[in-house]
Amino acid sequence: MVKSGCRRGAVAFASLLLSLLGALASLPGEAAAPSEYEVKAAFLYHFAKYVEWPPGAANGEADLFVITILGEDPFGGVIDQALEGKTVDGRRVVVRRTTRPEDIKASRILFVSDSEQAQLGDILKRLSGVPTLTVGEMDRFAERGGVIRFRTEKSRIRLEINLGAAARARLKISSELLKLARIVGEEAG
Repeated sequence: MVKSGCRRGAVAFASLLLSLLGALASLPGEAAAPSEYEVKAAFLYHFAKYVEWPPGAANGEADLFVITILGEDPFGGVIDQALEGKTVDGRRVVVRRTTRPEDIKASRILFVSDSEQAQLGDILKRLSGVPTLTVGEMDRFAERGGVIRFRTEKSRIRLEINLGAAARARLKISSELLKLARIVGEEAG
């Protein structure tokens, strides 16, 4: 959750992101470089620490922090390994996969796969007013109403954030996370 005294945590988060981004740009032969989806899995976990959900946003599963992948799963087992044993505010992180939009309402974070591009409008409409952080990587994801888009630029993962979409989902995004992103959508100014 976003707290006023989280400056040290924000610096650690920024350092982690910079190290992950730097690792992606490593030379192809280096064994220790994380894959693109290892980096994105780490981002998903750390987003949870820099987004504030409204009280009572657990959607019926108060002991779990649910991350759902909707559509074709680009992560494979990487996300399960990266998030194994992790918690967010005392809630155990679980990863779920579905191809059915009706199964997404219990999600705190929803990763919308590129395979769902044709249904994106319907998916976002289904989540209208639901406190779910929507994340995707398809072109114009945030501009079309998703909250955070991953985009790759010169082998680096960049973020785009739609503040209007976050506000509609009743989510507050930390200024420390906003510093790492390009703001898009109706709140871009």
